[in-house]
Amino acid sequence: MALAKVLARDWTLEVEGTTTGTFVPVGGINTFGFGGTKTDTDTGDFDSEGWAEHLVTERAHSLTLSGFFIEDQTTGERDPGQAIIDELATKIGEDAIGNFKLTSPGGTVYTFSGSVEPAEVGGGKNDATSWGATITVNGKVTVS
Repeated sequence: MALAKVLARDWTLEVEGTTTGTFVPVGGINTFGFGGTKTDTDTGDFDSEGWAEHLVTERAHSLTLSGFFIEDQTTGERDPGQAIIDELATKIGEDAIGNFKLTSPGGTVYTFSGSVEPAEVGGGKNDATSWGATITVNGKVTVS
């Protein structure tokens, strides 16, 4: 086995189509971050002899994406993956939860559901238009 550093650009993100049920690649991404947080509860007592003790009571994950707004300038058709994410960002309740797959270059797949918070779209007069989102994971991430 030869372990190696991998390029971030070789990861892929897919989102499940809201009407098709098939996973669609998301284009235009140039930066992503997949991270987590945890909530601890203090379990220290007199027997802890002054040392902090805790139990992890909750874990949460999120995926932050930033990149470029992709659109056919003749037809207005959007990158299909970006369009699905933007559509999820307009939904409320259970309809706002989408399914995602983040795949490493070696083929490890992180599958999860989540809701979308859109990032600002824009730029300056000499910039490519920015696009992005934060996906808050709903439940557990499955790794296969």
